[in-house]
Amino acid sequence: MRVSHFNTFPYGGAATAALRLNRQLCKIGLDSKLYYRRNDREDESGGSALVQLTPLQQDKKSNTFIARRREKKRLRKVWQLHNDHIACRSPGEETFSMARLPQSEIPDWSQIRPDVVHLHWVSFFVDYPSFVNSIPADVPIVFTLHDMNAFTGGCHYSNGCEKFKSGCGTCPQLTNASPRDVSVDSFEAKRHALADRKVHVVAPSQWMLDLARRSPIWPESASFHHIRLGFNLKKFVPIDRDHARKQLGIKSDAILIGFGADDVRNKRKGVENLIDALGLLTTSRPVECLVYGGGKVPTKGNTPPLHEMGYVSSMDRQRLIYSAADVFVVPSSEDNQPQVGLEALACGTPVVGFDTCGVPEMVHHGKHGLLASTGDSLELAKQISWLVENPFERNKMSVVARKYMEQYHDTTSQAQLYSLLYENATHLQRRSKKAA
Repeated sequence: MRVSHFNTFPYGGAATAALRLNRQLCKIGLDSKLYYRRNDREDESGGSALVQLTPLQQDKKSNTFIARRREKKRLRKVWQLHNDHIACRSPGEETFSMARLPQSEIPDWSQIRPDVVHLHWVSFFVDYPSFVNSIPADVPIVFTLHDMNAFTGGCHYSNGCEKFKSGCGTCPQLTNASPRDVSVDSFEAKRHALADRKVHVVAPSQWMLDLARRSPIWPESASFHHIRLGFNLKKFVPIDRDHARKQLGIKSDAILIGFGADDVRNKRKGVENLIDALGLLTTSRPVECLVYGGGKVPTKGNTPPLHEMGYVSSMDRQRLIYSAADVFVVPSSEDNQPQVGLEALACGTPVVGFDTCGVPEMVHHGKHGLLASTGDSLELAKQISWLVENPFERNKMSVVARKYMEQYHDTTSQAQLYSLLYENATHLQRRSKKAA
């Protein structure tokens, strides 16, 4: 079976998850490839697991006067919507992406010849009307939700807004929002593109899957599946704490509080809550903070010493960071299933997070981590302080964390579940074709 995965970039959380799945699918015998649009980071290397997408050259028939005129009109509307509602958004706001793009990149399906098209994080890559319509009609689509964008009018996390249940409009994340703003245009473009397709929606958290079910973007025949993220648990393993710190060049014997994100400046990831909590700790032990990710951590006068590792893509170095930390914190205000938290658990490090979204599905309070009320920095500080002051309980949680990951998040089990989904999807597609 040939499975063709698509992701905008070969880096970032969604790409990492897609690559792990792609490699494991190859190991269990599937012909699986991951295609991406572009790579803006020269230090990233996907090896043979990645293929940069070569768009299909423009058909001569599409170069007629009428076609050019139609395309000019389409572009004018796309750019007007972008300029009216997106271009003036303030820097640092949560990502917002349109369903219709100025540039339409369609792969040469005659060369790829997929049995299944598997979409991941495809914002700023997939122009829904042209891309989805170009997929051969007899090929099922599997769509893994790494955030909410696939079923909203453009936001990637809605911040509590539920307009995606009815078609969006007057979007609170846009400038000059109106009842017919770009969120409505994008919502309708997605719904129309997917209307006649066989779509199988997958989410790693039940929270995300439940939200997706409520959106009318999906065709009535869409199926929904909960498949947890998988990890190479032979790579993400606990390492002796002192050895890990030595390898990282950390000489301190203090309790290390870990935090990581692709970009630590993303407000949704909660670094400000973490910094506030670190200043409110009530412990008898010296505490320091170990951080990795792009961007600079904002500090305050009472912030404990920071060990900033910068952006880290190496799995081996990430494993050292997780193992060097005594506690790892996931203070996200909204998140699907943060991989940094799961990777920390795989390395035997208890996790403290907010009791929101997909986080409590992976952090079982009192078993291999602790939860605090969302946005409450003081309660977050209390939970971190409790773990710092109770090393015996912390060590017990470490053992449970590793067992939990082995039971629920092994990449082999994940790949087998996806393989079964592909088989069922192609079988249903063939049966539907015969019935027609």
